[in-house]
Amino acid sequence: MNPTPQPPARSVPCQTFCVESDCSFPAVRESARLVREWLNQWRIDDSETTAWELALVEAANNAVEYAAGPARLKPVRIEILLGELHVEARVFDHTAGFDLPTEVDLPDEETEGGRGIFLIKSLTDSSEYLRGPEGNVLRLRRPRLQPSEPLPLDHTADLEIKLADAERALSEMSEELASSYESLVAMFRYSAELGSHANLAEFAQRLVTDLLQLTESDVLILRIRSDDKLNPFLAHPADLTARLSSLSLSHPPTSVEVDAARNRENVWFGTNHPPEPTDPLSGIGPIGMGLVHPFRFGDRCLGTITVIRTLRETPLSSAQVNILQTLGDFLAIQITNSRLLDERTRSRITRHELEIAANIQRSLLPVSLPSPPPFEISASCTNAGEVGGDFYDVLHIGNSGLLFVIADVMGKGVPAALFAAVVRTAIRSVPGLFTDPAALLSSINYTLCDDLARVDMFVTAKIVYLDLRNQVLASASAGHCPLLVWRPGLAEAVVIDNAGLPLGIEPDTRYSLSLTPLPKGSVALLHTDGISELRDPQGNMFGTDRLRSLLPSLSPGLLAFDQINQRVFADLDAFRARVAPTDDQTFIVIRNAS
Repeated sequence: MNPTPQPPARSVPCQTFCVESDCSFPAVRESARLVREWLNQWRIDDSETTAWELALVEAANNAVEYAAGPARLKPVRIEILLGELHVEARVFDHTAGFDLPTEVDLPDEETEGGRGIFLIKSLTDSSEYLRGPEGNVLRLRRPRLQPSEPLPLDHTADLEIKLADAERALSEMSEELASSYESLVAMFRYSAELGSHANLAEFAQRLVTDLLQLTESDVLILRIRSDDKLNPFLAHPADLTARLSSLSLSHPPTSVEVDAARNRENVWFGTNHPPEPTDPLSGIGPIGMGLVHPFRFGDRCLGTITVIRTLRETPLSSAQVNILQTLGDFLAIQITNSRLLDERTRSRITRHELEIAANIQRSLLPVSLPSPPPFEISASCTNAGEVGGDFYDVLHIGNSGLLFVIADVMGKGVPAALFAAVVRTAIRSVPGLFTDPAALLSSINYTLCDDLARVDMFVTAKIVYLDLRNQVLASASAGHCPLLVWRPGLAEAVVIDNAGLPLGIEPDTRYSLSLTPLPKGSVALLHTDGISELRDPQGNMFGTDRLRSLLPSLSPGLLAFDQINQRVFADLDAFRARVAPTDDQTFIVIRNAS
């Protein structure tokens, strides 16, 4: 970090602040927090500083995510100009640049991209993206709610103390972010446990304990909706639960909790925006800062989580808000599961549980597949039942490459679908290893091994990085089916088999990397064992050899791009005749159509 704040002075009409950081996600988040601390010193309203922190985190994350090659070694710079009526921010990046749309709609929940741009547009008054030969700059502007006076010069000593406190807070935040993934994995483990004994109270108590620590709060109130009421379920301190009464959702809002539940939006309150005197929260004691988060399943609000800092006015960081929202989503799933278990028949319970798992599994799959010329990508994931443990992912890594992931979690049903989500999250959490599939597999295996061992599960996976410029596949395998590659002039595909141990067997497993050229006209296939082990009426398996013979027929010169999936399934269906598949079938086809 290299902050260079200018000392406050009444004679200067416009104050400036700049900070540079390494090109990494934790570093730019610290920069955004430091900007917020500086704005707070100039007595900017909390709602403004919160908006600026969120907008700058999203803008700086883009600068990191799309930086490639030598650009990853260059810093990300944020400049702030504080005027009488406006605040202007400039975020400098060294990416290839992009076109900033004039109008941005809120993306669908299943859409991977577009949320950052939407958030930036929503939180700022104007935005402009300028490209240059040495780098680019995103200019953001937002009016100040009211002009504020700078701190007196005789407060310099106090200011230095506050800056030192901010540095310590940033260090603590980094530690918190490092542990947040472990907390999310724990939530998945709670999900599996809840499915076996349906103890919602026990799950919620652990959730409350975790959230108090992760959000650094003093008070937490969990309400669960029943019909048109928000009923108190758990609270910290524990004696607070008995002092809370139910809140009606059918009458005009009488509290910030009801307001959040009815509008399904977060509501902030605190010293500058206290609850109304008639609000039940106003009687629980001092409130420095508070946030009510409504958690929901589908379109229905299931309850609210309220966190309060009694003596501190510092708002939650963007990372803490994200953790609160994520754990609230898991709580919504658990409440839904618990209610399903109370239905009259076991068959209805099972159907609804499978619908939940199917929604989780569908959310893992890409909404659309990138196909940067000259490469064409086609993929499919078909479950043998309503849910399964197969999934695939395709990520566009800047302008330099594509990352392909295909995995098979041992087992079927809800636990397999949940751990598929864990694996997907683990892979996406280490973008710095995307170009090295072997190192990426070693990293996520080390992270997940203990959790998989505790529930006696393992995962096979194959990760492939396609270098678009050099047209080379870099692949690594964790006990998964081999990569098949066909090139013009070959009678059938070659087998690239560098299989290592599945994920979850040995924590220190190291995986090997294979480099395979994919020149013009070539075809590559990633698949799960549900395809190679498909059986015909006589019990014979489809096998790897049939797949090797199939690949030449998928070449660009013989088959249109939109007919790839149809051709693969035609061969599989003809082989199995009327025998229903017993395992999930997932594959990815990569073609070089140049």
